[in-house]
Amino acid sequence: MTEKVAIVYWCDGAGHAARAIPVAQELESRGVEVAVAGGGKGQKFVEMNGFEHPDLTTVTVEGSTPLSFLKHTAFDLVPSAARRMREVYRWLEDEDPDKLVTDDVFAGLAAAKQGIEFYRIDHLTTDLLDPLWRGPLMIYNEISLAFAEQIVVTSLWADDPDPEGITRVGPLAQEGDPTDEVEPYDVLLNPGTHGENFDAIRRRLEADGLDVRSVGDDEWETKPAMTPYTAAADVVVCTGFSSIADTVVAGTPCVIYPFLPFQKAIAKRAEQKRIDGIARATSVREAVDHVQQFRTSGERPDYENGAPAFVDVVLGE
Repeated sequence: MTEKVAIVYWCDGAGHAARAIPVAQELESRGVEVAVAGGGKGQKFVEMNGFEHPDLTTVTVEGSTPLSFLKHTAFDLVPSAARRMREVYRWLEDEDPDKLVTDDVFAGLAAAKQGIEFYRIDHLTTDLLDPLWRGPLMIYNEISLAFAEQIVVTSLWADDPDPEGITRVGPLAQEGDPTDEVEPYDVLLNPGTHGENFDAIRRRLEADGLDVRSVGDDEWETKPAMTPYTAAADVVVCTGFSSIADTVVAGTPCVIYPFLPFQKAIAKRAEQKRIDGIARATSVREAVDHVQQFRTSGERPDYENGAPAFVDVVLGE
């Protein structure tokens, strides 16, 4: 019987924490003790949801190409990575979980060395990527599966066949407190950590007379979950996968305006799938046009939260 599960999320950007929170909440709802660690921009959201959190060294991953990524790794990432590795290893020793859920490579290494059964969480599969990125992910998957039980991929197309060693589940979303209401408005802009040109999108939409809110602006009130905001909007424009998940699980139309290569890969596949209530934009004009289209069409996405299915895999249920 699984009595305790540790979750270590990657610390670069808030999206990794955002998808860890619904997993943690689902585990707790089934009577499992949960310990969470990670750090970075997502830490405050984890703590707002009631999970105590250790202070760990933050490691940033940068580079829009494999070469720039390798340069950053060699000159900036290695020293902080060594510290984080030691800290995560000691934390897992102290917590002594039965299982681990993680997208942190250092936590995976520590779990393998300590003999802890672990599951890697991801939102990418190799078929999404071009050859430049496909090779590194294939290697990472092969190494992970040599030690991990499974790779669990949170996906907009969970019904597609599972690649070997991988289980797909639906998008992981923070559903929030139903009483934490937000007054309805027209458009939510969520640029995430890396989004660009969202100021231009806002100006265009406001010029059309729409009520627009932007995550993190001067009037923004941070809540434990994004869902009250995504549910209150008519349309959301966002970049990263966790933002997409919070939007579609709320049943709100989503315009994906991607910037990083992985974001572009997901947006392109979503466009190919022709999913109701989801569109890809490659320019400010396209983003604005899709917003207007969704506001008049009534088209909406239809997704359940993938957290129960995810936890079924971890607990073997």
